[in-house]
Amino acid sequence: MKKLSFAVLAAALFFTACSKDDDKPTTPATGGSFSFNDTTVVANNGYLFVYGVSDFSVVFTDVVLSDTLKGKVSAVGFDLDTLISGQTYTYLSNDSVAYNKSKNFPDAYAYYKSDWVDGDIDGTTGRILDGITSGTVTYTKNGDTYSITYSFVFPTGKLTGKYDGKLELRNQQ
Repeated sequence: MKKLSFAVLAAALFFTACSKDDDKPTTPATGGSFSFNDTTVVANNGYLFVYGVSDFSVVFTDVVLSDTLKGKVSAVGFDLDTLISGQTYTYLSNDSVAYNKSKNFPDAYAYYKSDWVDGDIDGTTGRILDGITSGTVTYTKNGDTYSITYSFVFPTGKLTGKYDGKLELRNQQ
């Protein structure tokens, strides 16, 4: 009888333990990072800037952006004309005859430890990556969660990154 009781108790503990694991909600990882040359930046803050009807900038930063922020900011961003979930965009200047807003993006940029002044990055400070020569952006949206991977080549180096999470909407006039 003791063996049967022990077996029943062991089985009950086993199923209870499994049940507790199943009950735990799984929280998706939020945030991301980008790397260029020998530097990696944790960029857990994502922003979607909307300019008019079909002009967007997606930006990832290492600090929460605000008008009262003072200090250094590291950020990476890129411009898009459309946001199509599941789409991989490739860099092509929007001056090109072959530019297709549903397949291409026109610009990307990055700042490392640049000054934040009067609600904006001072593009004359810190380390700047600009003048993109090639790159890709893959964009997926599932509910409120965005998953974005990107790779850019600049004259001074290659930058790669990933972000998973919500994007704070910022309408620009």
